[in-house]
Amino acid sequence: MLKKALLITFLSLILTGCASTEDSVTTETTEEASWAYEFVKVNSYSYMITKEEVDKSVKGDLIGEVQRNIVDLDTAEDLEERHLDSNSLPPGTALYNPTENNNIILYELNGRYYIAERRE
Repeated sequence: MLKKALLITFLSLILTGCASTEDSVTTETTEEASWAYEFVKVNSYSYMITKEEVDKSVKGDLIGEVQRNIVDLDTAEDLEERHLDSNSLPPGTALYNPTENNNIILYELNGRYYIAERRE
């Protein structure tokens, strides 16, 4: 009988120890901020990066090139998103106005053109 009681007590302590270890893992947090979507900032607008490719004929005038990739700056308290900042496109990525639609811009990667949609 004593052996059973000791075994039950021992197993209870082990299970209790496992439960508290699991809780500490699930409550661990990170200070890294995250954005709702990948974007590029042009003037005061945010444009959501898509993987939708378009033909080169849609490309209009050059807006500029991405100046900063701010993904590593997302925990900085004083981070201010500026014109031509992106959280996913590398610096130097060319941005273009399209020939028709005013709610999108185009970005060029590896000689191909993709849509970025304006978000309000």
